[in-house]
Amino acid sequence: MKKYTLYIASRVKGQLYRHAEFLSRVSLPAADRFYRDFERVGRRIEENPYQFPLDQDTTLPVQGYRKALFAKWYKALFTVEGNRVFLDEVLDCRQDNSETEK
Repeated sequence: MKKYTLYIASRVKGQLYRHAEFLSRVSLPAADRFYRDFERVGRRIEENPYQFPLDQDTTLPVQGYRKALFAKWYKALFTVEGNRVFLDEVLDCRQDNSETEK
């Protein structure tokens, strides 16, 4: 049952689209798994975002980001404020994301 409301930043929607587009050029089943796994992790976040660990990346400007790993290579970064969850980034962990702005 949904206890938290997940807000996805418009920038993140673009990231999701680009990741799915890339995967679809390589493998349609992989793109489909990416989409299904993202939906699954989104539902889990809405149920209890605290089941996911804090991200220990010291380069993040704001401490308190939680991370949810999905689709083998991807990481969703989010913060929790009351009963609202803000998804701020979806990263491909195979890439160097040190230049990504938060």
